[in-house]
Amino acid sequence: MQLLKTNNIKLTIEYNGLPYSGWQSQKNEKTIQSEIEKAIFKFCGHQTVIQGAGRTDAGVHALGQCANFFIDKKYSEYQIVNGLNFHLGSEKIRIVSAQIVEEKFDSRFSAKIKTYRYQIVNRTSPSVLLSDFSLHIRPELNIDIMQDAIMKLIGKYDFSSFRARDCQAKNPIRTLEDAEIKRNNQIIHISFSAKSFLYQQIRIMAGTLIEVGLNKIKPQDIPKIIDSRNRSLAGPTAPARGLTLVKIEY
Repeated sequence: MQLLKTNNIKLTIEYNGLPYSGWQSQKNEKTIQSEIEKAIFKFCGHQTVIQGAGRTDAGVHALGQCANFFIDKKYSEYQIVNGLNFHLGSEKIRIVSAQIVEEKFDSRFSAKIKTYRYQIVNRTSPSVLLSDFSLHIRPELNIDIMQDAIMKLIGKYDFSSFRARDCQAKNPIRTLEDAEIKRNNQIIHISFSAKSFLYQQIRIMAGTLIEVGLNKIKPQDIPKIIDSRNRSLAGPTAPARGLTLVKIEY
């Protein structure tokens, strides 16, 4: 592949979010962004700021987070992946792939669809293997009515009822392109796909759907909750540990 004079590198990243204070760099906090930037500096001596596709909260995981950064030095994609992973050491972060992309590519603004998945272990006993990546719920959830409810969230709406009170987005209107619930024995996956989400929107939608599954909210109440633009009418914010950024489409 022909290298540009200033190379724009796209990274696909996997991480366990529990040890970190989210994606975005923060003063005196350990974050995914800051750890990758440290690894880049150790790898090539280049101090740079990486642009992430999405700012996952503290405790949220990723299978397919994307980020990009510019570098003047010439390395192969193989060298970048292995070099960064070496310098990440024991961090719960791994570079899955690296691509040299067009200069105009921006991991955040070039993204078309982001897909997140919320995982629930629905059984009497919690899971030893999945406890870091799921929410444990003992009572059996009614999947049928949850599936009815989730369909009512798909579309373009003012999602004020489903955003955190300290959300700073100027426009609360978002388009939920797709959403689904799948159950495999005692594991439930709730997936949401959109170009962008409001702060904690996914976790509040997940928490609301859990309330539906527990027969505390009725599926037919979902449109009323949306129309109310009232956060207090939606369900609780589901814990971060159950949420994973699965993939980003460009």
